[in-house]
Amino acid sequence: MTQHFRSVIALALGGVLLATAVNAQTLRVATTPSAPHPWIDAAEKFKEEVEARTDYTVEIFTGGQLGNDPTVVDEMRIGTVDFMFGGVQNVASFVRDFEFFQLNYLWGDFDTFKAATEPDSAVFQHMAQAVEDADVGMKLVALLGGGIRNLSSSHAPVTSPADLEGVRMRVTGSRLDADTWGALGAITTSVPWTEVYTALQTGVVSAFESTISGMYGARHYEVASYHSQTEHQFMMSHMSMATATWERMSEEDRQVILEAATIAGRHGTEVGARNDIELLEALKERGVEVIEVDKTPFIEGTAHLHDENAERLGLTDLLQTVRDMH
Repeated sequence: MTQHFRSVIALALGGVLLATAVNAQTLRVATTPSAPHPWIDAAEKFKEEVEARTDYTVEIFTGGQLGNDPTVVDEMRIGTVDFMFGGVQNVASFVRDFEFFQLNYLWGDFDTFKAATEPDSAVFQHMAQAVEDADVGMKLVALLGGGIRNLSSSHAPVTSPADLEGVRMRVTGSRLDADTWGALGAITTSVPWTEVYTALQTGVVSAFESTISGMYGARHYEVASYHSQTEHQFMMSHMSMATATWERMSEEDRQVILEAATIAGRHGTEVGARNDIELLEALKERGVEVIEVDKTPFIEGTAHLHDENAERLGLTDLLQTVRDMH
């Protein structure tokens, strides 16, 4: 081997090692919505905290640039994504206990919901262990809100469960999500969030449920002009990180990450609540008809799912814990 060839190889290897070192200091954060959305605000708060206290650079990828949530979980497994912000329902196929949060009308009020998202709460501790036990290559570092979920439609106003009879409705991949809206009469179809606009536009579905932030950021108001204030869920969201990323960090950096995640989570929860007010007005300005509904028949039509699904999931004790928080 010539000296020149050895030099070329050495330079090439050095470049690879340098690139690896640089990449190791960049944390990639994935989320599916487009701005404005509280997950993005939370990610930006996380970036601010981490970059101020560590040598890491944080890159945020919005609008599903790195794939939908199941794809991102796979990417976290192999180490190409470090963090994700998303809805727990979108990764329930990986962490079954996350289905619990799909129970409609679960939380008594916003303060109870916020208390459950705190890292020292029994709810958080349970879910953190569930993520670890699932062994899917990620670690739960924050629970956060994202606003209140409501029902929207393109075909006609929905004022009661009777208006959902036979309506094709988009749901997530969660079994409980499908069972809930099926119990109210809808024909449910699982569609990734990034494809909801097209599904509404083409008539594959004519109803969906989401937060106001989600609807506004994805411009769904262009293809769904009726918005019913069912207020059926406080949106439970998660911030998770790749186990591989956690394992390569120093104890000092891990502590910063956990603290930054908690701060980001609280921020996202508050932004979600604020957006519920501000963006609802923005939807009205864009021609969306906002419909006040009597929530009682929606509550009564799904109440039986609480105990049934808590038993199915083996989470009867957790359901009682939540009820005791009210």
